[in-house]
Amino acid sequence: MNSPKYIKIYQALPLVLFLFFWQFCVQQNQQLIFFFGSPIKIFNYLLNKTLDGSLLVDFIVTFFEASTGFILGNLLGTIIGLSLWFSNITFLIARPYIIALGSAPIFALSPLLIIWFGTGIFSKIMIATLSTVFVALFQAYTGASEVDKKYLRLLQSFGGSKMQTFRKVIAPSAIVWVVSAFRLNVGFAILGAFIGEFISSTRGLGHLILTASGLFDISLVLSGVFLLICMALLLNFLVSKSESYLKNFVVRYF
Repeated sequence: MNSPKYIKIYQALPLVLFLFFWQFCVQQNQQLIFFFGSPIKIFNYLLNKTLDGSLLVDFIVTFFEASTGFILGNLLGTIIGLSLWFSNITFLIARPYIIALGSAPIFALSPLLIIWFGTGIFSKIMIATLSTVFVALFQAYTGASEVDKKYLRLLQSFGGSKMQTFRKVIAPSAIVWVVSAFRLNVGFAILGAFIGEFISSTRGLGHLILTASGLFDISLVLSGVFLLICMALLLNFLVSKSESYLKNFVVRYF
């Protein structure tokens, strides 16, 4: 009963029961479809719009925006966060500005970014990047600054330079924090791309959901939400696969 096969069955069972209950309720009262949609209608939307290619295009557009913003935000934030370790004075000076910018709601800044960078894909990538960069920055700096001081003193006692200390101690120790930022930023990257599409777009899942909500088509809205969840699961899967590679890369080359 504790085998992985049974665990997967137990995990799927609540979802299957919920879908059956949902479909049963809307069949008993057709008016409920207007408010809650229908699992069968959602499935038909997903099937038909995938076959005609429109849903696939929307998914690819949002995935490209979110994944590109995710990569840029994490890369930029990690580089800045680790760089601040070299100068505590610089971090103390920059800290209030970083906190202020990181605390600003991305939804409030998104219209500005769209005005500055246009209504195309680039502005959505910038929004996704800003949604992730500060989390990566703080995680990288925290990982670097939380290293046990005895290891730093040990390396310094052997005449190790600041750069050698960074390569041999800081970078390998901070990688755990950096990877945890990746997992946190999956949702933020998708949210950033979605917000950008929701404000101004002609393609993407955000545009699909906005159009469907304007038509009061709840089943189509939920189809878009389902695809956003699938996108988050896909990005999480890719992040989990890259964890071991990234750790091995740091250990090997640093």
